[in-house]
Amino acid sequence: MEKKNNNENTKSKKYLFGVIVGLIAASLIFLLIVASYFRDFGKIKLSTNSSNIFTVADLKLEDLKFMSTEKEILASLGDPKDIKEEVEGIYKYKKLSYSGLTLTLKEYYNDFILVKAEISSKKYTTSRGIKVGNKITKVFRKYKVENKEGAYIYGNYTKKSLKNFENKENIFFGVRSSENVLYVNRDAVVDGTPTNIAKLDIIYKNGVIKKITWSYDIK
Repeated sequence: MEKKNNNENTKSKKYLFGVIVGLIAASLIFLLIVASYFRDFGKIKLSTNSSNIFTVADLKLEDLKFMSTEKEILASLGDPKDIKEEVEGIYKYKKLSYSGLTLTLKEYYNDFILVKAEISSKKYTTSRGIKVGNKITKVFRKYKVENKEGAYIYGNYTKKSLKNFENKENIFFGVRSSENVLYVNRDAVVDGTPTNIAKLDIIYKNGVIKKITWSYDIK
């Protein structure tokens, strides 16, 4: 009878031990999940596919690109529907308006160069074959990343880091909301010189791209 009680006590202890181990494991998993949502993205390294990150080389529109001259633009697209000139700071800008397309040119010595493109027409193709009307998932495939909403989806830093000039290295990241996907690439800081920022902002609705805007060193 005593032996039977000892066996039952041993089984009870093993069962209790198993329950405790299970609870500890579940608690650790829960804490890891919580930590993943509340960690400081400005201080950690996120998963990166360096071969697919967004860079200045992706500032393209058909056969045009960042720094294309006014002459090259007119030769490619013809005369615009409207031209507006404005001055901001020490620079003069030109805005050329086409159907479903607005290009911003910045004064550059004795010329004007392309620094921003706003595209709402399906007619125009941007870098990596992406255009208005494509599914937003095509962007994720071409520029990497997880199909995850409301979080930084790739890169080494975040928006806050763009104002941190103590960080000398190149900064790049992508972030997704329910309305847009924004990719940013900031040049490395050299001798305290203000850095230039390349951006690609893709607005979508119901999974379909509605507008694409890219720019370099301009709001």
